[in-house]
Amino acid sequence: MALIEQGLRQKLDVKLSQKLALTPALQQAIKLLQLTIPELQQEIKKELMENPLLEEVRNIEEIEPNQTKEEKEDPLHEKEINVEDFFRDFFDDQYVPKNRNRELPDKEINYENFVSKEQSLSEYLEWQAGINIDDEEVYNAVLSIIPYIDSNGYLKMPEDVKDKYRNVKEFLADELKLSAEIVEKAVKEIQKFDPTGVGASSLEECLWLQADYLGFGHDETLKKIIFNHLEDIASNNVSKIASETGLTEDDVKVYIDFIKKLEPKPGRKFSSEKTQYIVPDVIVFKVDDEYYVDLNEDGIPGLKVNRQYAEMLKNKEKMEKETETYIKEKLKSALWLIKSIHNRQKTILKVARSIVEKQRDFFDFGVEYMKPLTLKDVADELGIHESTVARVVKNKYMQTPRGVFELKYFFTSKLSTSSGIDVSAMAVKEKIKKIIENENRKKPYSDSEIVKILKSQGIKIARRTVAKYREELGIESSSKRKIYYRRNYEN
Repeated sequence: MALIEQGLRQKLDVKLSQKLALTPALQQAIKLLQLTIPELQQEIKKELMENPLLEEVRNIEEIEPNQTKEEKEDPLHEKEINVEDFFRDFFDDQYVPKNRNRELPDKEINYENFVSKEQSLSEYLEWQAGINIDDEEVYNAVLSIIPYIDSNGYLKMPEDVKDKYRNVKEFLADELKLSAEIVEKAVKEIQKFDPTGVGASSLEECLWLQADYLGFGHDETLKKIIFNHLEDIASNNVSKIASETGLTEDDVKVYIDFIKKLEPKPGRKFSSEKTQYIVPDVIVFKVDDEYYVDLNEDGIPGLKVNRQYAEMLKNKEKMEKETETYIKEKLKSALWLIKSIHNRQKTILKVARSIVEKQRDFFDFGVEYMKPLTLKDVADELGIHESTVARVVKNKYMQTPRGVFELKYFFTSKLSTSSGIDVSAMAVKEKIKKIIENENRKKPYSDSEIVKILKSQGIKIARRTVAKYREELGIESSSKRKIYYRRNYEN
């Protein structure tokens, strides 16, 4: 849902100012959604140390009943918290893990034995392309363009050719021998990916992609400031911006505050050297013939607002203005954190439940029964943005009766069959793996022969795709397998 109505006047009114002031909450919601459990624990610990109005719920007796409003489906679009209404109408002022005392399945796993290497930006973009783009020509163009995205997330062309081309898209069309139309389509697809702002060719475009994602796409004044006044923002030339936009300086400051909280380098959070311990965010267990999904909230502390501090606002006429302002800001910060954690947990749980429902055959019968699934499939069902789903599934893990899997494992592209029923790439990989496991060691199957076997099973697949899947499975070519078999199995 857009945060700015389409016919909004150029001049900011009070309502728009309030919505722009939501930026800290929006940014925090996005940030928390991407964190792993260990990272979330550290973030909560940091907030507890810095905010005196935030307290940890240490035992069940501390939980106070309260009335919660109906939560919105998308955690990135939330209502403003009115501090003045704190004592009569607000979202939960406490967060208590619902399954704090839940007993885990009998078979415990030491997750410290599992480590995950952080994906590079290019690997993350390639994964999103693989499950979201059906048009083969556009998909191949996207894969060709991704290497031209730098570590900060920008589309770049070499310095020595900048005088030859008007823009990076013209360079890509010439360099990759692609039509301008295909390059345009491919770049637009990349710019839909997470992290928001990736694939931009300038700082202005990067910031505008983020503003549009946050719901401000119809605000022409914001667009004008981003594309024409970044240098004025850097030099704090508020008066010039006000003069050229017709805004008051106070209104300009609201816009500047919003713009400064956007991410100028969306790709910088990716590092190929970072290693993480795996802790499952959700746990799937089967009772009778039903699968249930629960959050793993072990180690996540319950939170509540310190009412002793908060109630000081009731007597604010006796309070110094500076103290009142401090308490209000810390109260807002505490409520925003509690609300963001609520939404993080709710969104992860909903996405996980959607995955389990759509991949029921996998849980019942195994990898060969994995179904094609895209981010859009889940996003459309839940009424949230595809980028939100991408953030949820990245670095989040699911403990299941079949093992521990990263959530994005369940998203896979599709291949056609002679019966007209699509199968997932993951299922085809499993079939290839089993074909090779059962091959004649004296005469291993070539990729072309595997194509024929799969065709006999009704699966249409190209030889180069078989080779790609085989390599992704870590399986050598038939000639190398033959040498291996001869050395290890023949006397």
